[in-house]
Amino acid sequence: MLRLPRWDRYPDRFTIIVSLIALVLFVLEQVNGRFWLNDLRVYYDAAQAMRSGSTVYGEAFGLSSGFYKYAPVVALLFVPYTFLPFALAASVHYVLIVAAFLAAVRMADRLVRVPLLPGLAPAYTPLFVTFLVVVVHLHRELHLGNVNVLLLCLLLFTLTQLVRGRDLQAGVLLGLALLVKPHFLVLAPLLVLHGTYRTLLATAATMALGLILPALFVGWSANGMLHREWLDQMARHNSALIYLGGSAYENVNTVYSLLHRAVLGKLGAPGGNGEALVVLAIIAAAIGAVVLRDLRTHPTGPRRTRALVFHFLLLLALVPSLTLTDSEHFILALPLVLFVAIQLKAAASHWVLLAAIPAFLLYGGNWEDALGPLSERMIHFGVLGMGNLLVIVLAVVLYLRSDLSTPRVSKSA
Repeated sequence: MLRLPRWDRYPDRFTIIVSLIALVLFVLEQVNGRFWLNDLRVYYDAAQAMRSGSTVYGEAFGLSSGFYKYAPVVALLFVPYTFLPFALAASVHYVLIVAAFLAAVRMADRLVRVPLLPGLAPAYTPLFVTFLVVVVHLHRELHLGNVNVLLLCLLLFTLTQLVRGRDLQAGVLLGLALLVKPHFLVLAPLLVLHGTYRTLLATAATMALGLILPALFVGWSANGMLHREWLDQMARHNSALIYLGGSAYENVNTVYSLLHRAVLGKLGAPGGNGEALVVLAIIAAAIGAVVLRDLRTHPTGPRRTRALVFHFLLLLALVPSLTLTDSEHFILALPLVLFVAIQLKAAASHWVLLAAIPAFLLYGGNWEDALGPLSERMIHFGVLGMGNLLVIVLAVVLYLRSDLSTPRVSKSA
């Protein structure tokens, strides 16, 4: 049952304050004539093109860079918006993003405090620290009207279902996420290692249904052509994973670019996608080693669940560092940011704070409208990608150090 938030009920105080901030941002966007939601425009126009039978792929919607690069079924999901004027559809989408963000924070908070760090009492301080760290990415998401926060919410709900033993429901949800962004296939090997085969079967069935569904509206031949065009569009978008110069910084934050500029390029590495694949293989092997170590140490019970939760959140945070994405996509690391923030409250060691400050500043400190020319320098050097990796590394260290006897967090925060 839907209930109104109350100031004296956790975490409703967080919900009320963030909702008011989102309302202020909404008003400011309207007043300043900046309520554009250009990414939503791409989904909206692609859905209209799907309805009318016109060109969906290879057509710039809105901005010159506004090419639709998602599966045909995703355009179908946005068709209901096309029955509304764009301004009204954009307002509805804005509200959905805010609601998904609040739901994602609630789920992340419960996942961290219960399976990951059992014994920790609820506290507001980590929630608001996390909000301050990720707010730049949330603001950009609200301004552009993308679907990253919706996907984060969907994937955290997927993980929640896995923790509850609802494997089939989790598989359906993961299949929906993969239809929007195939990048989340990085989660599949994890599910194999954890033996959640029913989830994988449900995921495959959901994806198959999603690939077939557009044929009911456009016909089998047109559906096949749409999917070929979708694959071509994705291939063009991910044609280069390492930043080698120029003004297009789409790939500057990838782990491949960071390693190439810091080490590999100085050793004479060419910087092509072959180099990126080698780096990816090393990352996969390292994460696989951590997963297998945990599975051998904790084959069953609460610690096995704890391991699954952390492995899932770790891979989720890594996705924007492994693929070509815009800066708002890094909000996928929100659960790990919250994990570190909660540890900050609980930890007695000052080193956690000293490590978290630079990680959080690099990850969430580049508010372009406030920093001006400094922001351009930060973008050029890929500090967001550095920050994301620092958050991941710090979270892994804290995870390996933590155990089931973590001290409680005071409720008075």
